[in-house]
Amino acid sequence: MKAFLCLARLQSFTRAAEQLHITQAGLSAMMRDLETQFDCRLFDRTTRAVSLTPAGLQLVPRVERMLAEFGDACLALGKISAHAKRVLTVAVAPVVASSLFAEVCEHFGRKEPEVTVRLRDVNKERILAMVESGEVDVGFCAQPNPAAATERLPLFKCHLLCIAKPGVLKLAPSRDGGLPTVTWAQLPALPILASADPSQGLIDAYLDRIGRAHEERPAYESMPTIIAMAASGFGIGFVPSFALPTCLRLGVEVARLQRPSVAVDFYRITKKGREVPRLVDPFVASLVEVAHQVGVAR
Repeated sequence: MKAFLCLARLQSFTRAAEQLHITQAGLSAMMRDLETQFDCRLFDRTTRAVSLTPAGLQLVPRVERMLAEFGDACLALGKISAHAKRVLTVAVAPVVASSLFAEVCEHFGRKEPEVTVRLRDVNKERILAMVESGEVDVGFCAQPNPAAATERLPLFKCHLLCIAKPGVLKLAPSRDGGLPTVTWAQLPALPILASADPSQGLIDAYLDRIGRAHEERPAYESMPTIIAMAASGFGIGFVPSFALPTCLRLGVEVARLQRPSVAVDFYRITKKGREVPRLVDPFVASLVEVAHQVGVAR
């Protein structure tokens, strides 16, 4: 269409071909194809001149409007694309968001000061759904349920922690100067504050070894609720170490489980088949660095 307008304006195959940087034969073939598509002649051709037919005259303003609208659309899409490159949308569970992601976003912001991070704090099922739908660029969670439309990349391992009201656990000092420890066999005879998440099955496998997997117990949908109930003395809970900062803020007693110790993988979740946005990798680097700095990662 640009070639049509150029030829209509210059009325010379020679000059139009030069301006378009194509051969006269190529330009002539393009115009013949266009006339075939419209099933009418657009140009009258002589050995000395080229002029528009009545049909060609009617087509000119329509093509001008079409190309102008196309140019506007390209400009608008370019602005949208440029904006998208400056925004990273992240989905993560509320307890992880409150424990880690303020520091992660601050750390990332020092590396990418022009980028806005939009944080969505939602449960694990919503994280996966939002990644699948493209509503967010990336999600983060522990032990994600299998989903055909997502790809999982393990980032680091967390310790499994036992939490309780201060003074309840039989703590042993850590050999590496980290958190105190408690063995499964040393767990106090208090109600177990269970999670309704399928990941509770991992914990129950270890509780079964000490005969406590089938006790009557409450089950909570929210990890912050388990932490709050433990802090108030309603029982003992089990949380991955990514919840450690929240636990410490709420004043619960925290110990790393031993004999055996238990690792919980923390994953990056992206949409399968979609190119991972450029900003995801530097954000992940900030997350991993902060997780090690605050003692969340093993």
